[in-house]
Amino acid sequence: MAVLCQAAAQNTSLKRHQVRIGWGDMLFETLAFHNSPSRLDGTVKTRDYRYTGHIFADYRYQLSKLIGLGVQTDFQGIFWKEGTAPSDNYDLSILPTIRFTYFRSEWVELYAGAAVGLMLAFDNAHRLEAAPVVCLNPFGVQFGKGAWTGSAEIAPLTALSGSNKIYMLGSRIFSLSINYRW
Repeated sequence: MAVLCQAAAQNTSLKRHQVRIGWGDMLFETLAFHNSPSRLDGTVKTRDYRYTGHIFADYRYQLSKLIGLGVQTDFQGIFWKEGTAPSDNYDLSILPTIRFTYFRSEWVELYAGAAVGLMLAFDNAHRLEAAPVVCLNPFGVQFGKGAWTGSAEIAPLTALSGSNKIYMLGSRIFSLSINYRW
């Protein structure tokens, strides 16, 4: 720990804190949740699907030029109708994160990272379930100079509780964010 603190103290130009807010795709959800086939009587079991996408925010503290630690929250909603009744489903994930910045220039940073946390799934029928969630980020790019930057990354989320309870499998594959660092 003393070595990390000493290395951090030697680099005064490194911006230590960053917050970001972003949006990511819901490819898994759009493939897994869609209108069901009509029944023999012509009614559709589930229909009118809508998706929020993944809305996320995080905070990161840069320990050194290479390693940053933080926490991320991710929220998504999936909505449909079963007959005429609405079904509103939400997932909230909280993940401690680690980020490895392997290239840094004046305008661009390239990074990879990982996160492991907890996902809470809840709905308008007052059901609540929890599952572990993992996010592996093989590639991310942060671009911009100064306090305000942008990011694009490939960082799929996976949350499952056994082989029959899959909440997300490679969800939020691609995401964009706006960042503020100081």
